[in-house]
Amino acid sequence: MTLNQQPLRGIIPIIFVLIASVLFILMGKIFFGLDAAMLSVYALFFVWTAFLISMCDRWPVQKLRQPVAGFIFLAVALIIGILHPVIMQVLGFSPDFYWPLISNLFLGIGILIAFGNKLVDGFTQPTAIALNALFCYVLAILLIQVFGMVPAIWFAIFVFVVFWLEFWPVNQIPQPAKGILAFVLIGAITLVLEYGFKAAGTDFFKPEAGLWFVLFVWWLVATSWQLETWPVKLVAQPVKAIAGLGVSIILTFASYYAIVSVFRFDPGTVGGFVWVFVAWLYTWEIVLGKWPADRSSPKEDPSATKQ
Repeated sequence: MTLNQQPLRGIIPIIFVLIASVLFILMGKIFFGLDAAMLSVYALFFVWTAFLISMCDRWPVQKLRQPVAGFIFLAVALIIGILHPVIMQVLGFSPDFYWPLISNLFLGIGILIAFGNKLVDGFTQPTAIALNALFCYVLAILLIQVFGMVPAIWFAIFVFVVFWLEFWPVNQIPQPAKGILAFVLIGAITLVLEYGFKAAGTDFFKPEAGLWFVLFVWWLVATSWQLETWPVKLVAQPVKAIAGLGVSIILTFASYYAIVSVFRFDPGTVGGFVWVFVAWLYTWEIVLGKWPADRSSPKEDPSATKQ
């Protein structure tokens, strides 16, 4: 088995993700006095920026090899992402707006991905990425004005439908019907998740459910992105996705039990830290791909390459 074969191809970047996440947490706590909640805020703005960068077709560093191009994008994502709360404070927005903006911005990215990033067809860079960013910001602010925060409970199911289920059974139909039906499917499965929380005597906004949710996101992403659905990559849908969902749920319950019952950590605090790990998990894959296991450039646009 070579480094560029699964599971080493995915495990090695995950190890680097764990190291980067711990360093991010330690630097935030030691040098800036940030608690778990604020660390997660900075990390989520950072990973949202990375998602936006993923849609720029590696512009303007297409000719650079890894890891140089990846670290440039990583630095840009970190700087722009971390500046979000700072700029919001300057503009007079209270911390109460952090999570609504984050949640709604991710809905914007989700829409762009589900619809194949067709919004900016025909535009070149940097116009295309500027228009994508404008769409996300306008949508997020309008939603705050009308609804407040759109709960991000849909996000785990979005990851499952797009990256494990690979849009099955609507993967062959054209846009925009594909994107619309994908969100219908995401909504339906999200209702099942919500009823599952209620049956367990909790809800999405409680610390226990929040920790379970973010662990679920971690395992869905790690198995579908880093491990590239190994070892069931060649299995036909929907069996492949059901297998991935089953493994992700088992690993989620196992890690939740270890955190809450064995180590007896506070679910709210750990949940904030796990969002940092999830942010780095996504971002590493977006900007660095499978580096250092694979030295080639990462796939450019998740909306176009993981469908």
